[in-house]
Amino acid sequence: MVTAMPSKLSELSSQEASAIVRAIDLSQAMIEFDLDGRVLWCNDLFCEAMGYTAEELVGQPHSMFVSPSVAASDEYREFWNTLRSGESLLAEFRRVGKGGKEVWLQASYSPVLDKAGRPIRVIKVATDIARTKRLEFASTAIVDAIERSMAVIEFLPDGAIVRANERFLSALGYQATELAGAHHRMFVPAVEAGSAAYREFWRSLAAGEVVAGQFQRLAKDGHSVWLEATYNPVFDEQGQVVRVVKIAIDITDKVLAAHEVAEKSVALERALQRGREVEIQREALDSALQELSTPVIPIWEGVLLLPLIGIVDSTRTEDILRKTLDQVNTTQAKIFILDISGVPVVDTAVADQLLKITRATRLMGCETLISGLSPAIARTIVELGVDTRGVRMMATLRDALRIGVSESSATRH
Repeated sequence: MVTAMPSKLSELSSQEASAIVRAIDLSQAMIEFDLDGRVLWCNDLFCEAMGYTAEELVGQPHSMFVSPSVAASDEYREFWNTLRSGESLLAEFRRVGKGGKEVWLQASYSPVLDKAGRPIRVIKVATDIARTKRLEFASTAIVDAIERSMAVIEFLPDGAIVRANERFLSALGYQATELAGAHHRMFVPAVEAGSAAYREFWRSLAAGEVVAGQFQRLAKDGHSVWLEATYNPVFDEQGQVVRVVKIAIDITDKVLAAHEVAEKSVALERALQRGREVEIQREALDSALQELSTPVIPIWEGVLLLPLIGIVDSTRTEDILRKTLDQVNTTQAKIFILDISGVPVVDTAVADQLLKITRATRLMGCETLISGLSPAIARTIVELGVDTRGVRMMATLRDALRIGVSESSATRH
């Protein structure tokens, strides 16, 4: 959105004004237009941002920096009418550089007035924000991918529902209007909602603790829905919890299948029949649940994500390591994000297993970022004296995603 800039002039000497202009010229992209939008002059930083030389730009119309559809639009005509009327404009602008490359500029267009107060030309001062916009678009794309593939619901720290996406609504059988302003307790039995454990659950989240696991919840029609989920507190600039975001996968079919297999296993064991078949079924179920609990997901070109949930032991680490190295080899990923928000306890054994994964991926040319490092886990690692030199750790998955996408993009360019 383009906004008009209020005008406030200071009385400056000629020498002071020249010094200010010189400083801006050395640090900002600058270009000057006449009132018809033709280029009068531009500095080196502007030429560098757009890919042109000054000789190629002088005398050309401003419309060369926008697409034909924008140049022919009413909004574009109004843009120049506003400048000709003497108003300044400040906004983020998408522009077209030489060869059609996309350029994003944070810029101000400021009319220059004569002694009578009439506009005679327009000065544009800009900063190239293309890299920032690319990272912003990448982060948005990742969030959109999570929204499309997983059930997501947001709460206030007291459990009041803020909003839920379509996957969550579909899993529980509600419309969005039915959840607005309601409380999380509508998804649990009344006995559980009134329990001390339930109050402690929300106290922990409001205190900033991540809660992860498998949860049995009630759908609108009363049937049970099983979710593999993490409840993630979101903090403001002062470190206060302002939201709790739940990201979940509906595992109802797998849990029901597990219950069914368990019931059959008891009957078969009692009768001492088909013992081998029962063992095969149990192993298949364990394998399916293991695949669900350790998904190595390609989330961006060159970036893999493993949201780790539950207890980590040597057996599970070997499975995680195998899947991770297979994915690194297949995708040629350069960044592997290992999120431990859902790991309830980190002791010396768990820390050693995580370091083992980090070293193995590095041997294949893939850097591991460990995210979800809570204050409690950080304190435990320090107290245990675990050697984390050479291991990149960060507090939140959002930080790891931002760094991972940025570094992956840098290696491709």
